[in-house]
Amino acid sequence: MRRFVSRNATAAAHLWACVLVLIFAGLSAPAVARAECPVTEPVRFAGVNWESGEFITAVMQEIIERGYGCATETVPGNTVTLEQALANDDIQILAEEWVSRSDVWKKAAAEGTVKAIGHPFTEAREGWYVPDYMVHGPQAVAAGLNNVGQLADPRYVALFRDPEQPGKGRFLNCPSGWTCEGVNSAKLKAYGLTGAYVDFRPGTGPAMDAAITAAYAQKQPILFYYWSPSPIAGRLKLVQLKEPPWSPACWADLTSRNGRHTQGCAAPPADVAYGVSTPFAAKAPAVAAMLAKATFPIDDLNANLVQRADGKLTARAQAVWFLKAHPELWRQWVDADTAERISASLGTAAPVAKSNFPARWMLSIRQPVNDAVAGLVRNHGAGFRAVSNAGLSVIVALDGLLGAVPWWLLIAVFMGLTWLGTRRIGLTTAVGGLMFVMGLLGLWSLMTQTLTLMLIASLLAVLIGLPVGIAAAKSRWIKSLSLPVLDIMQTLPAFVYLIPALMLFGLGKVPAILATVVYALPPMIRLTTLGIERVDHEVREAGDAFGLTPWQRLWRVELPLARPTLMAGVNQTIMLALSMVVVASMIGARGLGEQVLNGIQTLDIGMGLEAGLGIVILAFVLDRITQGFGGKGASHD
Repeated sequence: MRRFVSRNATAAAHLWACVLVLIFAGLSAPAVARAECPVTEPVRFAGVNWESGEFITAVMQEIIERGYGCATETVPGNTVTLEQALANDDIQILAEEWVSRSDVWKKAAAEGTVKAIGHPFTEAREGWYVPDYMVHGPQAVAAGLNNVGQLADPRYVALFRDPEQPGKGRFLNCPSGWTCEGVNSAKLKAYGLTGAYVDFRPGTGPAMDAAITAAYAQKQPILFYYWSPSPIAGRLKLVQLKEPPWSPACWADLTSRNGRHTQGCAAPPADVAYGVSTPFAAKAPAVAAMLAKATFPIDDLNANLVQRADGKLTARAQAVWFLKAHPELWRQWVDADTAERISASLGTAAPVAKSNFPARWMLSIRQPVNDAVAGLVRNHGAGFRAVSNAGLSVIVALDGLLGAVPWWLLIAVFMGLTWLGTRRIGLTTAVGGLMFVMGLLGLWSLMTQTLTLMLIASLLAVLIGLPVGIAAAKSRWIKSLSLPVLDIMQTLPAFVYLIPALMLFGLGKVPAILATVVYALPPMIRLTTLGIERVDHEVREAGDAFGLTPWQRLWRVELPLARPTLMAGVNQTIMLALSMVVVASMIGARGLGEQVLNGIQTLDIGMGLEAGLGIVILAFVLDRITQGFGGKGASHD
């Protein structure tokens, strides 16, 4: 018994000794305490959609999460909507605010709802650019071009020829809704270039970058607005055109919607800051102090952007790499304790969730696809552009024809088609009234542009879909092969093939029609197949008994009987084509879709509503006409 007690006492002593050792070790070890976030809700960042803004946002998110213990999230939108959200404290940080470039920011700053803190970078540049190969080298086609004042020269106008309006040059502006878009439009007027150049807006930043990259790869002339820092500025060799020197009066006039825009000038020295909502700055002074110090050297920033683009990395992944690779920079922004917390988290955190799928079985098609597209652009881009120009000539001709038709005659045509299809006087009158309303809303020219794109896309879809649908109805193996292809066409996001299409065919109407055809084609094929398959077998046998050949049976028996279903296919094709008009506007297609996009991106609700009503009216009219002809066919059965 004594021995048992002695052994237990010894064990207990050993246990207590271990506990004491661990306690003293813990006390002597440098502990990294978790920071307590000064706010209870997640810190919301503006989800800006340009590269430098995305990267800086991601770095600040990583620092705030790892160093200050706060949850973060991003809220997408364009500059104007995000500035308004910042003023309302719906978001707390806009990581790259170009101060005083928009009326929304000016108003919010004057009211004290937002603060401009620090500088994410300095030495930023913005202006009008051309590729270096146009100006320098043995193959330079614009050797003397260095100033915006030279752009009015007919030689340069022809060099930058707009494919949709060959008598004018093309200036590639910012996407609609960006602050720079309005400034550049004002500059075109101030420099006397509005009559010589088309003010072309690509719709989205990726579309703009794709157009510039494709032109550069093919050594094509291009005149465009751009800025630094950016991957484009870091990777491509560009020449910035000189402008008259900046002055406060000139810039105030250019940035005002009500300005006279009679004098142009260069952009002012960039004042780029972290836009912070005033309530958040008061609640989180340590975060505000960090932002005041967080400045990226411009060359390092461009290098990070190029690295991210080349590696196809997410902004957060590039941010983590930056924190690991450049502690000498970001440690200057934070206090010692925060720096230690960030460093400790970088060694242990695994921000990307791992899949339990075996890694050795994984493969990626990303790089082969990227290489294939780049090879096509580089080696066969001229051929694709030739095809695009040929197709564009047809589009421009039809657009010009519809634009030249008197408004009353076009209304009469729509009313006549409605009467022929329905024989209903009330519906015919309603169609005429709605078309007249389109004119009253000031949407007539936009409507004709949209109608052109929709008619060509729908016609191509019918010309392709009808024979494919007939073949699928006649052949089981063709039907089996076509069904998964149709499923892919209907479910694949449009931008997956839009970006390669615009790199090959250029911005504007041609890739927009291509995307619309891909989206609108499947119902035409499916309903054609269904209509042919539903023709009564006995009717087919009767045709054979009368000695009809397969072609005669198809044209005289099957297609007439399937007409209601075929017209339903045409109807669905037209409706889907119309549903693509806003997406098409994102790659430079004009029309009602562009007006909707402009309204959304500039918070002009009235503009967006007007254009939206125009699309609804056009859809209603075309739907009733096609349904009428389909129903007319059905009445003969």
